Amino acid sequence: MRTTNLFIIRGYVGQDPKSFGKTAKVSIATKNVWWDQKGQRREDTEWVTVSILNEKVATWVTTNVKKGDPVYAECRVKESSYEKNGERVYTTDIIATLFDSLVPSEPEGN
Repeated sequence: MRTTNLFIIRGYVGQDPKSFGKTAKVSIATKNVWWDQKGQRREDTEWVTVSILNEKVATWVTTNVKKGDPVYAECRVKESSYEKNGERVYTTDIIATLFDSLVPSEPEGN
């Protein structure tokens, strides 16, 4: 059986991407919209930090993606843990395998 670890996120960049040498991180906001029992429209913003480990993609992201840009990313989820001060700390990382800007490009001149 083939298995898949796939996390798709489409949202808006919350701040300019941060470069860490060969990698980068991008904070992406998504909006959850619903109507409550009184018929009032409600919304909630959730933030996800996406890590980009591919050096070429990380360079492209830090050069071309800016705060407020709409983006699309296909990611994998990686859970890990480490020991800190005698206690086990658990982490969940969202690692991009594909990252694209959804900003339409300007039309080319003739």
